[in-house]
Amino acid sequence: MKKIQLLKIVCASLILVSMSCKKAEETPAETAKPTFDLAAEKTAVEAGYREFEKAFNAKDSVTLANCYATDAKFMPQSSKAVEGRPAIQKEFTQWFKGDTPQIAIKLVELWGNETNLTAENSWTMTGKDGKVVDEGKSIELYKKKKANGSYYVIAIIRICHRPNRFLLLKK
Repeated sequence: MKKIQLLKIVCASLILVSMSCKKAEETPAETAKPTFDLAAEKTAVEAGYREFEKAFNAKDSVTLANCYATDAKFMPQSSKAVEGRPAIQKEFTQWFKGDTPQIAIKLVELWGNETNLTAENSWTMTGKDGKVVDEGKSIELYKKKKANGSYYVIAIIRICHRPNRFLLLKK
């Protein structure tokens, strides 16, 4: 008899606990304000791509370097890695001495939080004749600068479909 009563008490307790847990899970967080809006960040990254394209296509190494964090490391294809904005600017200046193609970048996917973003994109480079001279994809890592809320590139992992693109284009 005591076993049956104990079993009833345990079952009733489990039902109450599971119901109270369920209610807590189902309560909507209407009062919580979202601190991170991925859709807004996606728009910002795409706007950054347009700025990058415009600067690259105009051979503006200063604006391009300013797209990167002050301590970013840049690893160009077929060259040694460089670190920091001045070195990145110098690398772009060197690239632009040759017959540099035009670039177009498309955001494929974006992940992140309040402090870091990861973007997957695809890109195409075309020559003066409009023919594709290089294409590929990349994963970009961004960190947020607290002072103004902007994100800056800290690393890019780039995969080219056509190797040695700048070796072919430099004069």
